[in-house]
Amino acid sequence: MTRRGFTLLDLLVAIVLTGVVALLVYGTSRAAFDTETRLAASRRAWQSRRAMRTLLEDALRNARSPLRPGDPAFQLQAQTSGQGVPGDRLTFVTRGGFPPLTGDTDWRITVAATPAGLSVIAVPLGVRAPARVAGLLRGVTGVEIRVQPPGGGAWTRQWAFPAAFPRAVALTFWNDSAAIDAPLCVALPMGGGT
Repeated sequence: MTRRGFTLLDLLVAIVLTGVVALLVYGTSRAAFDTETRLAASRRAWQSRRAMRTLLEDALRNARSPLRPGDPAFQLQAQTSGQGVPGDRLTFVTRGGFPPLTGDTDWRITVAATPAGLSVIAVPLGVRAPARVAGLLRGVTGVEIRVQPPGGGAWTRQWAFPAAFPRAVALTFWNDSAAIDAPLCVALPMGGGT
């Protein structure tokens, strides 16, 4: 006598094997989705850092003496957190080369590390109702700012000449424990840099 159909045991084995295959496919697709999410977040963070570096490079390359006599041109305050992360603060005057810092007015730029991220604030000078430009780079909780004196020499985090510009500036972004990326080094034309 020949059998027709499947036994209950055959059906149970088929269901179990289908379930195992479905779990493997789901796990693989979930891992791919998680990887894509992490890569997208990493790409957005890199693009944000790149945009901030470009903005700061443009502002530093176009640094200039303030129009009002007695106003400081370049101020650097070196600070370090209790965990050893540099949290320096830099203020200078610039005339930007491209938006948002346009060349039709002078801007006072302040760069400072905050717990929320690296803060860059630009306030137009000589404007009746100034509309400031502000940016926050999340994930960057520290910044180390070093300068090179006009005659060259060793890099330092100290600058005691608010009416003068250094030869060059190097900014290193930090997270909670280490430096991120290579330093942004900019030669300042007002400081005798090339």
